[in-house]
Order: sequence, then C-alpha cells, then structure tokens
Amino acid sequence: MKSLIKFSVLLGLCALVWTCNEDEFLNTPPQGVLSADNLTAREGIDAALISAYSRVDGWATDWGQDGWGMAGSNWVFGSVTSDDTHKGSEPADGVSMQQIELFQWRPSQAELQGKFVALYDGIRRANETISLINGNETLSDEDRNRLTGEALFLRAHYLADAHKVWGNVPYFDETDVDFRKPNDQDIYPLIIADFERAASLLPETQNEIGRATSGSANAMLGRTLMMSRNYSAAKTALDKVENSGRYALQDCYHDIFSSAGENGSGMIFSSQASANDGNPDGDNANFSQRLANPHGGSPIGCCGFHQPTQNLVNAYRTTAEGLPLLDNSSDNNPTADEPIDPRLDWIAGRDGVPYLNWGTHAPSWIRDRGYSSEYSPKKFIQAVEESSNVGWVGNQLSPINVPLIRYADVILMLAEIDVENGDLEAARAKVNRIRARAGNCAQGADEVPVPLDDPSTSHANYVVGTYDDAWTDQDAAREAVRLERRLELAMEGHRFFDLKRYGESYMINTMTAYFNSEQNRRVFLAQAETPASRHMLFPIPTAAIQQSLVDGNPTLRQNPGW
Repeated sequence: MKSLIKFSVLLGLCALVWTCNEDEFLNTPPQGVLSADNLTAREGIDAALISAYSRVDGWATDWGQDGWGMAGSNWVFGSVTSDDTHKGSEPADGVSMQQIELFQWRPSQAELQGKFVALYDGIRRANETISLINGNETLSDEDRNRLTGEALFLRAHYLADAHKVWGNVPYFDETDVDFRKPNDQDIYPLIIADFERAASLLPETQNEIGRATSGSANAMLGRTLMMSRNYSAAKTALDKVENSGRYALQDCYHDIFSSAGENGSGMIFSSQASANDGNPDGDNANFSQRLANPHGGSPIGCCGFHQPTQNLVNAYRTTAEGLPLLDNSSDNNPTADEPIDPRLDWIAGRDGVPYLNWGTHAPSWIRDRGYSSEYSPKKFIQAVEESSNVGWVGNQLSPINVPLIRYADVILMLAEIDVENGDLEAARAKVNRIRARAGNCAQGADEVPVPLDDPSTSHANYVVGTYDDAWTDQDAAREAVRLERRLELAMEGHRFFDLKRYGESYMINTMTAYFNSEQNRRVFLAQAETPASRHMLFPIPTAAIQQSLVDGNPTLRQNPGW
C-alpha cells in the first residue's frame, strides 16, 4: 500500500486550517476553527507532514494554476528544454510550453508561475509542520527527530528545486512572518545545511514506504553539491549512500518503472502514485505526468506530449560490440537489424515495437507526425490492467511512481567525481555496472522483460556492451560518463540541469548544436532563440514579483537578461 498518498481525509483537515491562493501563496491566515492544541497534537503534525509530502508530485491546481509546469519530475523544465524531448502534440496545443522548448522564455508564462507557486507552497507546508513539532512538548526524542528530519528534507528539496530553476530565490524557514522577502541572498549554503541536518535526524529506514530517510537526504545533498561542482563534499555525502548497503541496482532496467519494482532497492526517493484506490477522480495517480502519454489514436487515448527527439533515439544506437555509436546522422526509426541499446525500448514508443502490453506502436499513435516526433513517451506508462478506471481519460492516470533520485543516479555522480579526481578506472567500473544491468533485459512481446536474444525481441537487435579497454583520456572519460547519464536517466527531468551543471559554455554549445542540426528534422526549431548566458536561469515569474511589493516596490528582483 502506498499509504503516503492516501491523504484525502487528512488534507481535508489541513484545508480547514491552511489555504493558499495565487495572490498570497505564502502568507495565508488560518481559516478554520481548530485549536492550537489540536494542531500541535500528533494527529495534527502527521496531517501537516502528509500535506507537505503531497506537493512532491508538483500537482497544485487547487488554486487554478496551470499544473503542467509543476511536475515534480521537471519534465517541462528539465527535458523539454533539452535535446532529449520535444513539447510534442501539435502546434496549437500548449503554445506556452512550446515557447519554453524554443528558449523563448518569458516571466509571464503560466508554467513558470505554476512551478513557483507549487514549490513555495511545499516550503510553506514543511515550515508549518516544523512549527507544530516545536509546539508539541510530549513527543519522544525519536519521533521529534524523525518528523523534524522529514520536514527539513522536504523544505530543502523544494528550495533546491527552486534554486535549480531560478537561482536567485528567497529562503523561508519556520520563523518567517513576512513573506515579501528579497532574493538578494545566496541561499545555497542554507539549503545544504537543511539537507545535512535532515540527514543527521532521519533514520536509515522508515516503516512507511515513500517517507524520506537518511539515504534520501544524503543523496539529495550530494546532487545539490554537484550543482556547484563541489566534488569533495558531494563525494562525502554520496559515499554514505553507496556504503550504507541499503541500495542496489535492480535486475532489470524496467523494474523501477513498474508497479512491482518501483519501491525496490534501486529507488532512493520518489513521488508516490496510486490508481483505483477508492478516490473517485483518480487524484492520487500521476496527474502531473498525464499529458506525457501517446495521442488519442492509441489505446491510452491522449495527449502526445513529451515526445523523445530523434537526437535522443540516435544516442541509443550502438556498435556491433554494444558501445555507443556516437552518430546523430540518422533521421529514421532504427530498423530491426540495427544494433541498439535495449533501454531505448523502455523509454520510447517506436513503430513496429510492442508498447508494453498495449499493442504494437503505430503511426496513428502520434498526434502530428510531421510537426514534432514519431516517438511516444513510454518510461512511466503502466500496464493495461493497472490503468485507472475513473477520471477523464482514465488510461492516462498511471500508478507508477516517479523517481526523484535513484541509486543509478548516485553511481553515475560518483563516476563523475572519479573522473574529476583523475581516477578513470574507478569511473569506468561504475559506468560498466550501469551498462551491465542494461543488458539484463529487453522489451519483448509483452511488458514482461526477457533476455536480449529472446525470440520475442525479433522487432529489434539489442546489443549493449561494457567498456573493456582501460580509460586513459580524462576528456573522453568525462564525455562517456555524461553520455551514460543521458542514456540511463533520459526523460526523468535531469538533462537540461545536467547541461547547466557541466558549465555555461557546455550548455550553450550543446543546445546550439542541437537546434542547428535538429531543425533539419523539425522545422519549428528554426524559431528557437539562440542559447545564451541568460538561459542558465529561468525568469522569475511576473506574478511572484508583483506579489512581493512593499510600499509599491518589489522585493524580488528579476534574473539577469529577463
């Protein structure tokens, strides 16, 4: 049971006491009649904490926001902005999201405002939980530490996500009473401190699946430190995860994206989801991912967003020995004879290939084949029998958890650190662990994974090999690790943030080359703005700046170039 997302009744309690609207997304007076004693009682604390967890998936349309940019997976801001995916669908559908894909970013875009509101409401809920904990004098030390650790983890997670998107954002803790705070302070050290304290307070395991642990906090701490390329400190945090003995790569790449394996040893922290759990509208399913399904011509029924690019598909082409081919020249779907990495058919729907157990992907599954892409998203699609039986286009509502950080991510970050430290052979060994697991299974004629050479894989020539020659060139090793991150983590919302992390010139050069080459395949990409320094940070939403006025002057300042 995914008990963390069974929060409908508890959120009803929370809604009586904590409400937000677009105009006052942080500073909202209590609306209910519950006493302070009720709220600081254990039941009130638990309700507040679950409410704080409920923003992990990013879905926050209870204020009339545009929810599609809010996704906790960051598929809009981390994938659509990269060379991994197109916005998809058709030109008139999601125009603002297409502008985001084309680097035509504007402070007025609804996706940016929605993301800002969702993250800062999550921060508000985490801080209210900490205040309630501090007001309870009867909690045991064990419970106080655990609950405080979870709330600190969530606050740090939401702040780290905001910092990753906008850079210059305000930090709020449980003591703040005026929420018109300037964004002229570097909050990065405060986020690090929150993750460190959370890691020190949280237990290694939790009784309920989905709650944060010390491993979750150290993994997120390590990733956040990687954003500033503080490799030494990041290694300290990530080594704690690696050496804990609590995580392992699951046998098949697809395991972590299936209901049976989603909370297995390869998952560190995820957005929990559920379908057919009694909620009449399917609200506990992956609402923030629902656009990222094949079009209405498919059995799923809608909507054709988040389509893999030809550039990404080409990245999975391999040599006869199973190493990356490093050739982006093909404009076509790989034939059944061309060697490809089997992970391709776990992440992308291709014509002529079984789409889990929904049937064989066909041209009719694509909404506008001439506009965007001939490939469908596939990574977080459920099996037929797991589809929601309630809600609008119920087949969209997946119960598959969305990983926010997983063990393979940690291994590859440690491999990056090895490269920067000059330990190329240690990096090679880590990358080979990921590639060896990729060769354990393939998409057969059904959702059930099969060996690469199983007769049911006649639709493809699956070949993936390890790097068997010693790595002696640091630059080549660095690029091999970066490519492996792309192959392993594709469509999980990391790619653009990785490009930024590799450096401003790296992001600009990669995206410029992508727009220049890919516009020959998709003409609308010729409208893309030239990637520049200002694209290292998204613009602060106009509405947030307007809401920060003090004596008629905004306390939030816009990011450079916007």
